[in-house]
Amino acid sequence: MKTIAFLLLGLISTAQNTVKDKPINAGEELQFKLSYGWFTIGKGTFKVSDEVITKDGKECLEVSLMGGTAGLAGAFSKVDDKWGAIIDKDSFLPYYSYRDLSEGDYDLEEHIYFDYDSMQVKVESSSANEKEPRPTRFFDLDQNNVFDMMGGMMYARSIDYRGLKKGDTIQLDAFFDKKFYDFEMVYQGIEMIETKVGEIYCHKVIPIMQKNKVFKGKDAITFWVSADANRLPLKIEADMNFGKAYCELTSYKNVKSGIDFE
Repeated sequence: MKTIAFLLLGLISTAQNTVKDKPINAGEELQFKLSYGWFTIGKGTFKVSDEVITKDGKECLEVSLMGGTAGLAGAFSKVDDKWGAIIDKDSFLPYYSYRDLSEGDYDLEEHIYFDYDSMQVKVESSSANEKEPRPTRFFDLDQNNVFDMMGGMMYARSIDYRGLKKGDTIQLDAFFDKKFYDFEMVYQGIEMIETKVGEIYCHKVIPIMQKNKVFKGKDAITFWVSADANRLPLKIEADMNFGKAYCELTSYKNVKSGIDFE
């Protein structure tokens, strides 16, 4: 299920203008299917809180993503993962984020605090399989616009892609899994694709991946965001070393524009 995290990480961006009318809606809920080839191996649910939270005098939203195995994959390895964050309602910068992972014999509970006064990130993590608690770690922020995975996904949906031309590059910055990431995305223009929620015009983007053991090549990931007021993350395709994986939107409700699709 870490694949979902890596795919969503590809949506994170910090260097592009955003639309004035943000597409994010309180109470929004998106359902995803993760597949490998013809087989469904996982499902995910993304939610935005119904209520606005005040943090450091600013209005914030709580967002969460829950993922687990589905279909035949559940018979071999049980996965129950949860990610979440409290992010600024307008800028989507994180104040707090967490991961609670349970993947077969592996487990991890992690809490991350973003302090913009001290310009530090504090990471607390633990595992039920370890006798001793892990030490708290601190990381210095050299800028105040670094996103976590959850806030970055929200920000990417708000990018004003209308101002981009095919081949334009977007700079990517993120903090994930105790590391700072710095890579790029290349805009590929608008195209119509068939999705689980209909035939939709969308913006096509390819992140340029750093060399790793998960994905095949620097342009192994492609994602599509709907070219409408909702900027829905419709589909992510990944060419991985063990084959092709897909993350697809299957239903949505309480979106800002339009009716529910369930």
